[in-house]
Amino acid sequence: MSKRKIQPSPSVPTEVLATDAEPTQAGRKRAKRASAPAAEQPAFTPPYPPSWYDRLARQIDRLPGPSWLAYLLLGLAGVFVLTGVQMLAGTYHPGKYLALHLFLGSQFAYLLGLMRLLDRSAAAALETFRPVLDLPRRSREVPADKGSSLEELRYRLTTLPPWPTLWASLAGVLVGLVAPLLVFRIPGTTAHSLAAAFAWGRMSTSPGAMAAFLIQMAFSEAVAGVFIYHSIHQLREISRIYLTFARLNLYRLQPLYAFSVPAALTSGGLILYNYAWFAVAPEFLTQPISIALGVFFATVAAVIFAWPLLGIHRRLVAEKRGALAESARRFEAAVTELHQRVDKKALTKMDDLNKALSSLEIERAALQRIPTWPWEAGTLRGVAATLVLPLVIWLVQYILQRILP
Repeated sequence: MSKRKIQPSPSVPTEVLATDAEPTQAGRKRAKRASAPAAEQPAFTPPYPPSWYDRLARQIDRLPGPSWLAYLLLGLAGVFVLTGVQMLAGTYHPGKYLALHLFLGSQFAYLLGLMRLLDRSAAAALETFRPVLDLPRRSREVPADKGSSLEELRYRLTTLPPWPTLWASLAGVLVGLVAPLLVFRIPGTTAHSLAAAFAWGRMSTSPGAMAAFLIQMAFSEAVAGVFIYHSIHQLREISRIYLTFARLNLYRLQPLYAFSVPAALTSGGLILYNYAWFAVAPEFLTQPISIALGVFFATVAAVIFAWPLLGIHRRLVAEKRGALAESARRFEAAVTELHQRVDKKALTKMDDLNKALSSLEIERAALQRIPTWPWEAGTLRGVAATLVLPLVIWLVQYILQRILP
């Protein structure tokens, strides 16, 4: 039997048959070029490992149910531990200090939940900020310390470095627990005995109960120290993003307002914590250390809101001045043209020049109305109300107590 050589059909191009059989050289080149950009993108490597707080928060996030419920149950568990130890140590009659005991037992859960809320708020703000985010192009040729990616910015916003977090925890214990115990005075006396302080607060003075309470308070103050460092770290990152990666457009300011939300939440959360402390223990208003801490936290809360937004405010001011100067230059050119036409008595087609002058006036008025602080008016009112309203209520109550019998 003779072998016949199969010829391609004239109606079918030879290139198609070659493609079906095996990739052509041109096809292989196109595939290589298509896969090249993906290969150039380096895999994200975290700049530092997560802190003990981040590992704890991720474990809580893995629990079934909503996160707010987990933190609520965590606060209730803290209250049960505090009150349960006191009951086991003997008769427990907290009296008017029950609210203080509830606060002391649950404060760590409030701060942990607040930090997690701030992390999620910052991550959401970064997504809202993306339309004006100007990131350098990263590749394998660009060192990691000379570029930033969206993943790196998100990681830095929502994750704390381990060693500074540990030092912040120790500082929180020192400032929030050790120092107050050394300078605390029972109201109306000069005594500063630890057992007398426990008795004054309707707490058990047995060594076991006192030790358990101090351990629980040490953890709470360590969390408070982490919260302070968390606020500084996150707001510093927000300021860095504004100063380094924000692409300004005076007519597109809405994305720039994104990071005012986590700043406002940080400030408001700290203010609420401060006021809750004095609400559950008004006797502490007579303690110098309590007053000092209260003034410190109130000042920090006010600064926290404006500090990370100050850099972008200055950039917006400079951008606005430049736009106004350019508008003024063009208006001056239009006025010069108008004078030249009047001097030459060339008064034809003055309607176009009149429209140009009117348009430039409208542009200048619009530029002058553009705000340079990156927040919504409602956000600022909310922070101001949270800061000032409780002070006003307390002042009114104080005056009424002095006036009324």
